[in-house]
Amino acid sequence: MVNPEFVDQEASVVLVGSFNPKIFHPQWFARHEIVPEVDLDGADVEIIHPEIAKFTFPWVSIEVLQNRFTARTRDVAHYSPLRDLVISTFSLLAHSPVRQLGMNLTMIHTAKDEDSWHKIGDTLAPKTVWEKSLPERIGLLSMRVQSPRTDELPGKITVSVESRPEYGVSISFNSHVDLGEDDSLYDILSEYWEKAIDQGKTICETTIREALK
Repeated sequence: MVNPEFVDQEASVVLVGSFNPKIFHPQWFARHEIVPEVDLDGADVEIIHPEIAKFTFPWVSIEVLQNRFTARTRDVAHYSPLRDLVISTFSLLAHSPVRQLGMNLTMIHTAKDEDSWHKIGDTLAPKTVWEKSLPERIGLLSMRVQSPRTDELPGKITVSVESRPEYGVSISFNSHVDLGEDDSLYDILSEYWEKAIDQGKTICETTIREALK
């Protein structure tokens, strides 16, 4: 069976904890050799403020709030460098408390036509119940499902499906980990990042493939 084709994808690392956004600046990352100096040439700073820092390098976008750090990339070749950037950053900022980790993958599929697009939604969310109270045509906008983790880490797996324009369907995978005081962000990202990306890719592909059967 041929795997469905995906037109775009994005990986991200999200940390929940306590952060000081104003220290996060492209020059800080270059000064500590987390990114090469050449990345500064393509850096685009949207805002650096005590409550929020938001900027991009050519290959990664970073947003820091007082309670959340997010780094994301749409370049598959930089999925491992994304992990390394987060590890290097918080090895330097070991005093910053991090309570939760999210390892995420989003993949976008474009259906070949309207019928195929509706078939995905009809399969994932049958409309029988809704047809008794709503006029046709009923369409899936978004849905989320959750599952326990299958490894020893505390947390959960969440998969979200969302309709997009032009027959698009977005599948988002979140591998959530609750971190204790003695847990090592370095160790968990080093061991589980590639596993999470592989698991997310399998789930995204399987979801679309099974929905189109």
